[in-house]
Amino acid sequence: MTYMIDKIARAMHASVNGHVTPPPTWDNQSEQSQNYWRIGARAAIAAMREPTEEQYEALSATGKMWRELDSKTVWQTYIDAALEDE
Repeated sequence: MTYMIDKIARAMHASVNGHVTPPPTWDNQSEQSQNYWRIGARAAIAAMREPTEEQYEALSATGKMWRELDSKTVWQTYIDAALEDE
């Protein structure tokens, strides 16, 4: 498993189970349950592989030329645009 897949799987698990008292912890989940969340994380990452028009627009709104952008800025701008409420 990669770190990012595990990070997203844990975040999804915590988000869905955060309302349960006490919330189940990741470490108390069975391997099968953890793999369920990892499959969801992989699907979420795969769905984000192609940027949307909104993400392109958000990047254009930075007012920077491609040569002025670094990978981290592009990544964060795309993710922020994907998370923005409509």
